[in-house]
Amino acid sequence: SNAVGYTNYPDNVVAGFVKHAAASGMDIFRVFDSLNYTPNLRVAMAAVNETHAICEAAICYTGDILNPARDKYSLNYYVNLAKELEKLGANIIAIKDMAGLLTPQSTTDLVQAIRAAVKLPIHLHSHATSGLASMCLLKGVEAGATIIDTCNSSFSEGASHPTTESMVAALEGTGF
Repeated sequence: SNAVGYTNYPDNVVAGFVKHAAASGMDIFRVFDSLNYTPNLRVAMAAVNETHAICEAAICYTGDILNPARDKYSLNYYVNLAKELEKLGANIIAIKDMAGLLTPQSTTDLVQAIRAAVKLPIHLHSHATSGLASMCLLKGVEAGATIIDTCNSSFSEGASHPTTESMVAALEGTGF
């Protein structure tokens, strides 16, 4: 239901935006809903799949999968969501940790479970607000994430992403 700017648009506007953006050279579209409500993703995903572009469907992480008392957003919830997004035509599954809530262990568990459930690349996106994102990216790579988001050191950390140079140094010699 939304497009650029986090504003709701009619379906024909979303589909038209995707069509024209793809024709103008956009080749990857990250499609997400902050509440993981898949009906809000269907129009955009279908529109992307009608072009040459790649549809990266994102799962917005919230809660704490390691806390059994917080059972609404369980590991099973995210695995089922990834399977549904794959069926809807995703080419890549993104784990979007926009609030920096992932921990290293929850990242490992989440990436491994999604990796086992779907046959798509996994893109890990985590903001550094909690100070854990660098560790989460490292654990995510070790658990099977295909892509990670980082940022040049002069713009990194805080509300941004972990530092690219540090992640490159951490992964050097590891085979990743």
